Amino acid sequence: MRCAVAAGLIAGLALFGCASSGSTASKGSDQSGNSEALPRAAASGAEGKVLQSRTRIAPGQIGLEVLTWQITTDSDQFNQAMRTYAEPAVAAVDEIALRRNGYIHCAVKADAIDKFRDALGGSPLEMRTWLGTAPSWRELVNVPIGNAMVEVDGVAHDRRGTQAQLMARTWPVAMEDGMCIAVELVPQLATGTAQASRLHNANQLAGDVASSCRMAFELQRGAAWILTCDPGGFVETDAEAPARARDAAGLTGPPSPNAAPASGKIGARVLTLGAATLLAAPERPGARARRTVLVMIPHLPDSAFPVETAAKPMEPSQP
Repeated sequence: MRCAVAAGLIAGLALFGCASSGSTASKGSDQSGNSEALPRAAASGAEGKVLQSRTRIAPGQIGLEVLTWQITTDSDQFNQAMRTYAEPAVAAVDEIALRRNGYIHCAVKADAIDKFRDALGGSPLEMRTWLGTAPSWRELVNVPIGNAMVEVDGVAHDRRGTQAQLMARTWPVAMEDGMCIAVELVPQLATGTAQASRLHNANQLAGDVASSCRMAFELQRGAAWILTCDPGGFVETDAEAPARARDAAGLTGPPSPNAAPASGKIGARVLTLGAATLLAAPERPGARARRTVLVMIPHLPDSAFPVETAAKPMEPSQP
């Protein structure tokens, strides 16, 4: 049985910890990275209520905004959406290493983000985090792994008491064709409060850095960057787990106190970095896993080449 793991909520404090790697309670974001969320009526493909941040970025701001979604779409629908909306992007990434470690990425046009979300089947969560200009490392995702084995570059290690983190930094860059937002992302595994602290990670990452999964890209006007995970990155190794999951899948309403424990509690677990950071555990065995999708949107000046004009011509100096 494949399922999902992670807890927490993305960004802010841990930048509201990633949808368990995904989502629990959430907080929308102001310009210092804090967040607060409000429910609203469902939009574009999501049913029921959508937990949406009340944050809006003031006009004229320059920097990076991150949207967080959760999706339960099947692989065929997900792959079709990627084929339809993926765009070329300027990026330094090791595609093979990212796939091996459970990450999926692409660029999309900024004006197609809503259509892309609809093509994924909608999201019950839409959180906004404002990173602005953050040249020091900050946590974009911070998820406690619990009792699990994490596979990095094909090698699994026991990672008890470890935080899976997705670290980010960003800054504006002046280019010959206008300004862009440079972004750098890298996953790391941090053990203990010292390695996980913002103070120790500010200028040099303090944890076990997965350098093969480093992502560096430039977001230009009209572009956005998508990062999510492969839901097959979580493997349950308990031989009895599949049978318990099949039994639990037929449940309606709250599970019985005597029912099988949640997927995060069953047997041994092996997960990739992508699953550790961006795959949310279902409420009970047999439920569908939820992928967290990070959407990185640049905020740039209205003009590609802003020019500040003088209020009036120069006047001769007075004697």
